[in-house]
Amino acid sequence: MPLQTPEPCTPLLILRLPAALEKLPDFVGPVLAVAASCRLDEEKCNDLELALEEALVNIFAYAYPDEPGFIDLSCHRAADTLVIRIVDEGAPFSVTAAADPDLSADILERKIGGLGIHLIKNLMDDVRYQRQGNRNILELCLALPLQSEPS
Repeated sequence: MPLQTPEPCTPLLILRLPAALEKLPDFVGPVLAVAASCRLDEEKCNDLELALEEALVNIFAYAYPDEPGFIDLSCHRAADTLVIRIVDEGAPFSVTAAADPDLSADILERKIGGLGIHLIKNLMDDVRYQRQGNRNILELCLALPLQSEPS
C-alpha cells in the first residue's frame, strides 16, 4: 500500500544512525520504549521488535553495498495507530511488492530468503512503502489500544 499523507503531528521519536548491525539495539530499544508508552501489550511489542529487527537488518545488509549509509527512523501517533517510519538512501527495495515465500515447500527445497519480509507483513497491522527520489520510505503500523476513560 502506498504511504498516506501523514496528519501533522509531533514525532514521539527521531533517530539518525549509521546503517550498521552494531547499531541495532540503538534503534530497537527507543522504539520499544515508545511502544510501551503507547500502551502496546507485550505480545504486540514482541511483534514490533521482530518486524523492526527484520526490516533494519535487511537495510544493513543490502541497502548500502558500496559505502556506509544512514537510517532515519521516527515514530509518531496517527489517530489510533503507532507508525514507525524508516528512511534510507540505499538501493531501492519494496517490502510490500516482494513476493511471499512458498511456505508449503519442504524446508530443504525452499528458496532462500523472503521469510523476514513475510514476518514483517504478517506481524504488523499495515506495512507501507514508497520510493521518493533516492529514498526508501518504509512504514510499520500497529493499531493502538483504545484509551479507557478515567473513572
